[in-house]
Amino acid sequence: MLRLITCQNATMLLEQQADQSAAKSMSASLWLHLRYCPYCNRYAKQTVLIAEWAKAAATARASSDTALSEAAKQRMRERLAAAG
Repeated sequence: MLRLITCQNATMLLEQQADQSAAKSMSASLWLHLRYCPYCNRYAKQTVLIAEWAKAAATARASSDTALSEAAKQRMRERLAAAG
């Protein structure tokens, strides 16, 4: 039997689904809620989009060369020594 859930419960389930798959009964309840609640439906779409952007940003950052040069490291050491 499907349970009607609140918007607060729906957003909590959407966040949980990002990390792990929700229980089947909860997935059906969430599906029903999203069919009739335009606000949670929009939130669900935005959550997926934000997750995709975060994954792309993490991939781009991991692939870029972000290591400091030895000269930059030395300047930082000197400034820290002068400040302390």
